[in-house]
Amino acid sequence: MKFCPQCGSELKEGAKFCASCGFQIVAPPTASTPPPAPEPQASWQPQEPVYDQAKQATHAFSEAVSGNTNLVQRVISIITRPKQEWLAINNERPDTMKLLAGYALILALIPAIASFIAYGLIGTSIMGYTYRNISTGIMQAITQLLTAVVGVYLLAWVIDLLASSFDSEKNMGKSLQLAVYSSTAQWVGGILLIIPGLRWLSIVAGLYAIYLLATGLPVLKKTPQDKVVGYLVLTIIAMLVIGFILALIFVAILGIFFVTGGGLRGFGM
Repeated sequence: MKFCPQCGSELKEGAKFCASCGFQIVAPPTASTPPPAPEPQASWQPQEPVYDQAKQATHAFSEAVSGNTNLVQRVISIITRPKQEWLAINNERPDTMKLLAGYALILALIPAIASFIAYGLIGTSIMGYTYRNISTGIMQAITQLLTAVVGVYLLAWVIDLLASSFDSEKNMGKSLQLAVYSSTAQWVGGILLIIPGLRWLSIVAGLYAIYLLATGLPVLKKTPQDKVVGYLVLTIIAMLVIGFILALIFVAILGIFFVTGGGLRGFGM
């Protein structure tokens, strides 16, 4: 039973005012359970062991080589109808190992093998003299392959780094998808390196890769249309710088390896 704190009259259950004096009855505060405190975010997330990463990469590579993925269809679609294919890619969950080992590595083998054939077997003409050398072909092939795979990951990192400057979504997974799939035309076009008179057409393939990048930015990175050109220009500059630096590094390392004779003995030459 409750009573009015002002006049002492008996109060009805749930009354908000006293019937005798009109005093407003303030309901006592009810104890509420405070929401649980959010768990602190870990400042460091343990990485997967290198062995597990290598195992995943090997599995992704073997799956793609055996034809158990949509690699061929993806190559055809991203080249022939890029705008529609970017929409399909945007709905996919990025998988680093599948993108690098199951797609980039396989396609990057095209210009790598073409370089070996061009420099090691067919040869290049310099001042009327055809120069061919197996070790040079091997060195060119390895340089092409390493530059492509390492370069595409660094390109994704640059794309993600620049995202906030162009009102775009910062998401490394989407950036890697964009970098890998937009490089498709460039890797496929590497087959032209085998034909001496058509090697210059590989430049056209590189230009088409830039077009693919431009059409993919608004979809995967949610880049506003008025920001695409600026984003694209800086990305291209970064791509050229990265490729040039990586090529210099790998050529220097492999050059020392081959000049000292270690590489030649390793290949039985």
